[in-house]
Amino acid sequence: MRVVSGKNVKSLNTKKKKILNVDELNAYKVAYGQPLKPRDYVTYIGVPCIGFAGISFILLYNVWLSLIMGVIGFFYGAKFYLPKSIAKVYEQEAFAQRNKFINNMTQILTDESKTVTRALATVNRRSQGEFQQDLSRLQARLLGADNQQIKEGIKVLTDKYEDDVIFVQYMEQIETAMLEGRANIDTLQDIKTYHNDMKKKQVSYEKQKQGHLGDMKMLMGIVVIFILAITFSFGFDTYINAFAKQPVGWIACGVYMTLLGSFFKSFSTYLFDDSVMEVSV
Repeated sequence: MRVVSGKNVKSLNTKKKKILNVDELNAYKVAYGQPLKPRDYVTYIGVPCIGFAGISFILLYNVWLSLIMGVIGFFYGAKFYLPKSIAKVYEQEAFAQRNKFINNMTQILTDESKTVTRALATVNRRSQGEFQQDLSRLQARLLGADNQQIKEGIKVLTDKYEDDVIFVQYMEQIETAMLEGRANIDTLQDIKTYHNDMKKKQVSYEKQKQGHLGDMKMLMGIVVIFILAITFSFGFDTYINAFAKQPVGWIACGVYMTLLGSFFKSFSTYLFDDSVMEVSV
């Protein structure tokens, strides 16, 4: 799912935006959790800042270069890592709430005595966060609504989550049930199964990425140990005078940092790619 955040939870929608300000990031956090806290900045901005500065320092032991790299790491964390991390959690929570909604609605509607309106009221109480607010607004629109108003109310919700095609199909069946006065339980159960399968794939994909993240952390640790081993194997003074302060050292470290940065950027793009959550038809 693709989302963008406004200055409060109500203004969140499903269109991408490249740069988010603090208020918008806070809206992501508040939607399904707590406001931004200092530890969020330390984790998502401080770590890249210290990492960039630290690796450059042990390569050339140049304080000014390390400060420059630290500033680059700071802006990378602020403009990419922090927004992507918060948006990722938001998307996962939103998807989980839609999945819970589909399962609960289908279970309730298997009882033919239950209407869609009553089922929505029950499911709404079991929902959380921004999605619960979406359901409350949908309920308000459906009170005493005619057929056209029902269609418009459902459309507002499906437009917001249009990238979740299975959820949209489910809501189309809910709309049909309200217009015709009965639900096609077999179809609802089939769609529920598809959405559950998508959730399983999402969880599996995320576990795979977290495993690769662990490998990435281990690799970075090995890189640091390798650099320090080379430094002290030749002697610290020799390393400084014969490599760190020489043009060959600057060129070699420049190439190395460029390759490392490119690899880190590619890995970060992979880490935040949740395309398994999107379905094309």
